[in-house]
Amino acid sequence: MASAGVVFDGSPGTAAPPATLGPYTMTQFPADPTSLGTVLSSIPSPLGGSLGFIGDVKHYRVGSGWATWSHGYTGDIYYTRGATSLTLTMPPDTGAFYFYAEPNPFATFLITATADDGTTSGPIAVTGHSGAKYYGFYGTAGSNIVSIDVSSSVDFAVGEFGIESPPVDIPEFASVAIPVISIIGLMFLFQRRKGK
Repeated sequence: MASAGVVFDGSPGTAAPPATLGPYTMTQFPADPTSLGTVLSSIPSPLGGSLGFIGDVKHYRVGSGWATWSHGYTGDIYYTRGATSLTLTMPPDTGAFYFYAEPNPFATFLITATADDGTTSGPIAVTGHSGAKYYGFYGTAGSNIVSIDVSSSVDFAVGEFGIESPPVDIPEFASVAIPVISIIGLMFLFQRRKGK
């Protein structure tokens, strides 16, 4: 039996995000309709609830307020406004979450992400010119992710989010159908006996 915990996966690096993270099929965040340059403390999650930013961020888009990213991404990013750390707070029951991060200066710096249970990416070298890298965390054996702390020695942006909730256990057809059919059969039997 696997022990519960959170796992880090940074294997995509600067490549586009895969459809899955661990056992989870991920849901990408939709385009953010908020005006560019707006300071935000949260954004809606596509699964309900919101993704919070402790340390407000400024909304930009790659090519409109933020110069580069990686793998051709041109969507929304959230800049730390000069801060060197940021905490992402998850909606309830988040089983998996990924993001990309890129430093503001056009040079290589270390960026570290740490989940609330202490699971960490360790320091990862990320280039500020077209070098945004993937940071993914997922829960095992029912573990959820509550928050992720992101830190560097320089200011940075995060973006290109993906999220998923733990799967809901749905009973198999047979485990529901057999008791229901048995009850219906007994009701029919008792009904026939009453009719005699």
